[in-house]
Amino acid sequence: MKKKMIWVSAIALSLVLVGCGKNNGTTATGESSTKVSTTAKEETINYLDTDYTVKFPTSKIITASLEAMEDAAALDVKPLGAITVGGEIPSYLKKQMGDKVANVGDKFGPNVESVTALSPDVILGSTKFDDDVTNNLNKIAPTINVSHKSNDWEANLKLMGTLAGKADEADRLITDYKNDLKSFKADHSDVSDKKILLLRIREGELCIYGTDYYYNPMLYKDLGFAVPKEVTDVDGQTTISPEQLAKIDADIIIVQFMDSENEGFTSALDDLKKDAIWKSVPAVANKQVFYNIVDGGYQGGTYLSKEVMLKAMNKQVLKQGD
Repeated sequence: MKKKMIWVSAIALSLVLVGCGKNNGTTATGESSTKVSTTAKEETINYLDTDYTVKFPTSKIITASLEAMEDAAALDVKPLGAITVGGEIPSYLKKQMGDKVANVGDKFGPNVESVTALSPDVILGSTKFDDDVTNNLNKIAPTINVSHKSNDWEANLKLMGTLAGKADEADRLITDYKNDLKSFKADHSDVSDKKILLLRIREGELCIYGTDYYYNPMLYKDLGFAVPKEVTDVDGQTTISPEQLAKIDADIIIVQFMDSENEGFTSALDDLKKDAIWKSVPAVANKQVFYNIVDGGYQGGTYLSKEVMLKAMNKQVLKQGD
């Protein structure tokens, strides 16, 4: 069988995604369509420097991570099964997942019996999974843990595109996003002079992220906002006190809050707004704080997340019209 190697560079890292195989005249970068029209065959695919042997192109995909679900939604891929948050498919993805998608359990670890019953060709898990979760899923079908790091968004989208026979569509979306970035920079050439901080309230605590996590790669690398020094000192996610927050030099603050992430602390956002220290923060006093400009469920490091945030930045934060 003739094999064809396809190399793809991710946006911030030298990440590669290689699809091998040629099925009925359609390669792993096959035509963009809403349905997979070729027969899935077992081939080798390389994702983030690891080889996986899977059947593709296929519609028998289980999205066991929110990142994979967002990529599926962006490419109009209807997975066999998807994970839930609080027992429900997240509202911002429910319609895109389709009426027939099966609930395969919590985001921290899918239900083995539920996954087995669906007989998938491939399972897209999460790099947040414990090893035992991944090992159990691998017994059912080849499992690829999708990176939760925002810098890997391009490789993630191309992975979904290749598996679902929509690699051309994935390429088009990536190009669209890059063109949207060019337009943003042309309209907002002064953002490099503005320091921005994204604050997320989780379990009643104030959280900030390092430059490589959540929406920060987009805000700082893609859009070009200046980085507060305190953010550069963070690796991953960390909690801060109101007193620490008040010391951060930020011209703009974006606050994300979800009830589902704050069970027992549902008044945390209202309490913050009433806090005297919060009111003393320059960005607050200057009315440069923006609350929940995108649904709190978005993971930040996917094509879907980026496009939604880009629109919100234009319309709500920087007051750019359609």
